[in-house]
Amino acid sequence: MAQSGSEQPASRQGNVIIKLIRGIDRTLEYAEVFIIGGSILFMALIMVTHVLGRTFFRIGIPGVTEITELLIILITFVGVSYAVRRARHISMSALYDQLRGVARKTLLVTICLITGGLLFFLAWEALGYVQTIHQRGRTSSALNIPLWMIYAVLPIGFFLAGLQYWLTALRNVTTPGMYRSFTEREAYDDVPMDAGATSLDTDTDKDKQ
Repeated sequence: MAQSGSEQPASRQGNVIIKLIRGIDRTLEYAEVFIIGGSILFMALIMVTHVLGRTFFRIGIPGVTEITELLIILITFVGVSYAVRRARHISMSALYDQLRGVARKTLLVTICLITGGLLFFLAWEALGYVQTIHQRGRTSSALNIPLWMIYAVLPIGFFLAGLQYWLTALRNVTTPGMYRSFTEREAYDDVPMDAGATSLDTDTDKDKQ
């Protein structure tokens, strides 16, 4: 009885931690969606405005190409974390798909830990790169925007993506089932062979008729 009583507070504490992490993760997701969506809409707006201005008034937006390039950098590296969170990243699963049970989950956790560590290393290197740019005072050629302000998204994006991989590993270690991200459970849309054969036979019979 004492053992079961001690297990209940531990499980409740674990649930509280999971809920707290999930709340922080959801807040970061909203911020990423806002940044990505807003950047795409703003990029589309300035490009359309620039084309219309050049077509009808012979006047375009100064530095539109530079602004577009900077927005693409922002979208790309913020999108890295969002793709990992939603398990929409590219994965090489030829060996992984052949495994089942504990072996499959162990490989998934190992991949998440190694990939997360690599992304943390890239975040550290990117941070050094941003500091170098800041010290040299480099700015963009057309609008004189300090480049470190734009490139600061590199270490942030790498860090958040690495954090998502480690959270995925934590979720798989502490929770039954398989998770491709902290919130996305692993699921495949399997097509039964019988269903495909049946539909093929039906089409063949119709052709014969």
